[in-house]
Amino acid sequence: MYSKFGQFIHGKWQPSEKNETYDVINPATEDVIGKASKATKVDVTKALKSAEEGFKVWKKTPPWQRSNKIRKIADLMRERKKELAKWLALEVGKPLVEGEGEVGGGADIFEWNSEETKRIFGQTVESRFENTRVQVNYQPVGVVAALIPWNFPIILASRKISTALAAGCSVIVKPDVITPGAVMELMNIINDAGIPPGVVNLLSGDPEEVSNELISSNIIKKVSITGSTRVGKLILKKAADKVQRVTMELSGHAPFIVFEDSNIEKVTDMAITSKYRNNGQVCISPSRFYIHESKKNEFAKTFIEKTKKLKLGDGMKEGVHLGPITTKKD
Repeated sequence: MYSKFGQFIHGKWQPSEKNETYDVINPATEDVIGKASKATKVDVTKALKSAEEGFKVWKKTPPWQRSNKIRKIADLMRERKKELAKWLALEVGKPLVEGEGEVGGGADIFEWNSEETKRIFGQTVESRFENTRVQVNYQPVGVVAALIPWNFPIILASRKISTALAAGCSVIVKPDVITPGAVMELMNIINDAGIPPGVVNLLSGDPEEVSNELISSNIIKKVSITGSTRVGKLILKKAADKVQRVTMELSGHAPFIVFEDSNIEKVTDMAITSKYRNNGQVCISPSRFYIHESKKNEFAKTFIEKTKKLKLGDGMKEGVHLGPITTKKD
């Protein structure tokens, strides 16, 4: 299933320099979905040069033109939501309906940033000197390395890519080895929307190896990562040596609080959704519940009753509410 993909560099799919691949597993069946391309240092270098050239073009593209192309990505995502959702079901294990919801969320983010593209305002500041005017103008920072996690590959890739594009930056996307196909399919949509070659690139392969090569490059001016606190600390240390800008979304430890005046029927629906979304593999999934003493028994009884009605199974099948845990890793 990955033979039509590879490394997406300068607007084209191409095999890795050594034609190496790695297996991608369907968590529901534990079968190999296919073999995805594995990038080498040579591929990383090619992607960096491509993104550097793409940045020169994109930063000069007028904001309204950038906006139109970013909005086109949103439109195409909605048209192809079933295809993208299928990848999420195969690689992450999400039920198809949940996958379609993620795709819709990703499209909304592209649409939002298409409008924000037109609203990158500077400002005029009063100077302390007579006959002097101080202006603040915002300029795109440069090439962005976007490191995508496996649990929400479409929505998080959308967040990182669309924001960079809106600002006039080029991007090198690194999807997780668990879920490369979903992001690869998104690359096709981005290409079909008319984003110029080199503006958005994709490197598939070993996370540590590719990330290290990207962050060590002087071409990369900003790193965006969603992942664990442990990995975030490592990347922050490496980025500090080069004074690279870093945006991090790291882990989470979310409580669910039920007050005395809560409607338990509605609250338990909310709890079910937040706790079992993506089988609980979410940084904002509740890790503990604080229930008012007067509502404790009613909440527990209703929550258990609703949980028992959830159907666990292969996300590709109709009527499934919960897919499998994505990997065997702790």
